[in-house]
Amino acid sequence: MISVTNLLLHFGERPMFDSVSFFIGSDDRIGLVGRNGAGKSTLLKILAGQQNFDKGNIGKPKELTMGYLPQQMDHDLELSPWQVAEKAFAEAQELNASIDRIAADLEHAKTDDEAMELATMLAHAHERLNTLGVSDHDMRIERMLKGIGFVDQDMHRSMKELSGGWRMRAELARILLMQPDLLLLDEPTNHLDLPAIQWLEDLLRNYPAALVLISHDKTFLDKLTKRTLEVTGGEIIDRKVPWTQYVELRKVEREQQSAAAKEQQRYIKETEALINKFRAKASKAAFAQNLINRLDKLDRIEVEDEDLRKMLVKFPPAPTSGKLVCEVLGVTKAYGPKQIFSGAELTIAKGEHLALVGANGTGKSTLVRMIMREEPYEGEIRLGHNVIVGYYAQDMPERMSPLRTVIETAEDAASEENRARVRAMLGAFMFSGEDVDKKVKVLSGGERARLALCCMLLKPLNFLILDEPTHHLDIQSKDVLKEALKNYDGTFLLVSHDRDFLTGLTHRLLELDDFRIRDQHMDILELIEKRKELQGADIGKSSERVKPEKAAKGGKGNDQRANRDREKDLRKAKTTVERLEKRLAELEQEEKDLQAKVMKSNMPADQLQAGYEKMGNVAKQIAEVMGEWEAASAQVEELAEEA
Repeated sequence: MISVTNLLLHFGERPMFDSVSFFIGSDDRIGLVGRNGAGKSTLLKILAGQQNFDKGNIGKPKELTMGYLPQQMDHDLELSPWQVAEKAFAEAQELNASIDRIAADLEHAKTDDEAMELATMLAHAHERLNTLGVSDHDMRIERMLKGIGFVDQDMHRSMKELSGGWRMRAELARILLMQPDLLLLDEPTNHLDLPAIQWLEDLLRNYPAALVLISHDKTFLDKLTKRTLEVTGGEIIDRKVPWTQYVELRKVEREQQSAAAKEQQRYIKETEALINKFRAKASKAAFAQNLINRLDKLDRIEVEDEDLRKMLVKFPPAPTSGKLVCEVLGVTKAYGPKQIFSGAELTIAKGEHLALVGANGTGKSTLVRMIMREEPYEGEIRLGHNVIVGYYAQDMPERMSPLRTVIETAEDAASEENRARVRAMLGAFMFSGEDVDKKVKVLSGGERARLALCCMLLKPLNFLILDEPTHHLDIQSKDVLKEALKNYDGTFLLVSHDRDFLTGLTHRLLELDDFRIRDQHMDILELIEKRKELQGADIGKSSERVKPEKAAKGGKGNDQRANRDREKDLRKAKTTVERLEKRLAELEQEEKDLQAKVMKSNMPADQLQAGYEKMGNVAKQIAEVMGEWEAASAQVEELAEEA
């Protein structure tokens, strides 16, 4: 579908891409990964035709349609989200006009060849129009906007009244409604809450398009991609496995490469010793020369340099605070007619690690701003004795003065006793050498986020309030921050929609719902499953309510006939369940055997990759069979109840 050949791009003296080549097929689901600044977003812009490059070639079919979602975009603020989404069907309008023109030309075709060419064009236009849909635009727009989080009253508001996150959602809805052949998505989950992320995940899982996805959400990558392209050091590393398997595969590859290089060095040293031994002897000179020729022709194994740079985050010991860190007492908050909290209550004790979760609009950021006295409210919020708050706001990277340098920004944030540690702390956050003299305005989003976190650590703190601190961090930096928070001996309150980041990090979840704060003493994955079960129960109740109407129709003969049919269907459904359970057991054993083979053997990298691909295929089959089994089991239960 798209071939990239010998792509070359320099930014100043630094090669962003150095003769890079790869191919994107029509069924590819690709995770584009790499450290901040490696060139992921630049590569996506090049694929979308919005970024020039120095040399190389991008080959793609003329009829290829692409949907590109950048991290930052210009919006028409006079439009509503509905009008933005409606632009997805501009192509359908153009196709209708094109079909009329081609049909008219076909009637007046002068030769068979011309008629054949026009008929082919007409067939392609009709095929594309059928893909886009021709009659249900309004219904599809409404379904898409609701799925991505919009409520009815916001669908027709002006975009200038909405935040950047909601504007991005409207553009994402437009792109998805276009149904392009290729989706290019740059951090699509950055402004989505957990329900919207799960909705998008479910939609993209079966979306009929190739996908190239930049994301720092490991769970999102693992669920949606089957192939990983890593941008590193001007090169592309390409493996046909999702992110988590990619990390393990690369680790094994490096170990094998290192072992092969050591073995080769041993061979070289032994051969050189033989050469030196026989070189001086006339009778052995030919033999020595033969050994020299062998070494000259030997392909030397070079161990790939692994980028080991990472943040070194370690929170300093927290100053002692009182046992009670924060109290929220009967707090009520509204924006005009929109209620956010009503009599909300919350107590945070010393040393607790808490996360605020819930859909967008339930008040997570509002609550932390109220605690920080940035928002007015009714009720009372009290901080405990000797509580020293460190606050990372969602827009913290944008709050820093763009004209100050990195070191000036850090020095401004540092307490008097920590001024001497500023350079060392900046180094720990990957700012070294000339980096410290860069102005904030030239830093990437990830660099600004690292600088903002560094500034927090230059003061003594015992209560951290972090509102989406991982938004601009790459996967490695998020892992480092998570480990630092797990080891923090103070108290923290965290807002995040990143499932992987939250898993195993907090002692307690605070779910915002129905204008209140609900305690959930469970992990984020448990809460997600609980919410799914409750939704399923609601669906079950809905179906139960219609059963009496069904039973009320028909006489005694009809009832007997219906009972026989149900018994027959029940037997058939039970047989299906048994067959699927047997198939599941076979697949799970196959997966177990493959895992054992891959993990224990020292197979070559290509065989290891093939093993991971097989594991991926088996996992996909398990998911498909599990879905069939769940549907069949539900049918058995329903038929058993009716009988």
